[in-house]
Amino acid sequence: MKKSMKFLAAFLLSVAFALPSQVMAADNAPKAKTQAKKDADPTTRSDAVIFKIHDIDPVMEEGVVKGCNYMITLYNRTSINFRTFTINLTWDDVVDERFKFDRYVETLLGVEEADKQRSLFSKVDPVKPVQTSVTVNAFGADKQISLRSYMDSEKCYLMLSDAKFNVTPCDIARSMDTVGSFGVSAEQSNCTDLFQFVSPKNPEYFGEFKRISATEEAAASESAESRELSDIDMIIGKIVENMGASDKTLTNIY
Repeated sequence: MKKSMKFLAAFLLSVAFALPSQVMAADNAPKAKTQAKKDADPTTRSDAVIFKIHDIDPVMEEGVVKGCNYMITLYNRTSINFRTFTINLTWDDVVDERFKFDRYVETLLGVEEADKQRSLFSKVDPVKPVQTSVTVNAFGADKQISLRSYMDSEKCYLMLSDAKFNVTPCDIARSMDTVGSFGVSAEQSNCTDLFQFVSPKNPEYFGEFKRISATEEAAASESAESRELSDIDMIIGKIVENMGASDKTLTNIY
């Protein structure tokens, strides 16, 4: 009987020692994967007004696209209160319609003849970028808004790509939070550095904007998981310690 109890204690002790190493091995794998994913995915800033363009709807007249209705959604993650600001957006026209036409002419006339014909025409002005502006009024800290706007251009497809932008004019409500920590003042008229454009290349574009970025949310979840595993390790350590004391007692009895 005493031998059986001693064997049982030894068996439980070996199981308890095995558990921490298995937990550590299981813990290390997700961390490596999480870190790799974190490095690969673009993220949004926690100290910026993030915004995206979505729900783009071409406006047609007699079967021809004349403009684009679209939505702009903004989330103010800063502690700054804005009286008003204007976001000026610019998209470079990377798909020039004349390029398509020139290639079509080349297929009909050949490259050399097409060049001769092209040289007979005057120089064509360069393609202008597509531009639009959105003005936002009374936008407070930790607020989210969505506005419908219109762009006077037929090239709605460009709005699905990265945009260049600046935010000016910009009127910030005077408060203690607007000076120092953010490096801005209530008098400045350009707030571009406080904003971040979120394009469809960023996974966060396809979900609801949140108070913190997806990366910070994942880090918080990982930290909570790490604390839970640490608690488990401590409990197992206590079990091992108690089992060691029990084993010593059993040995003395034996």
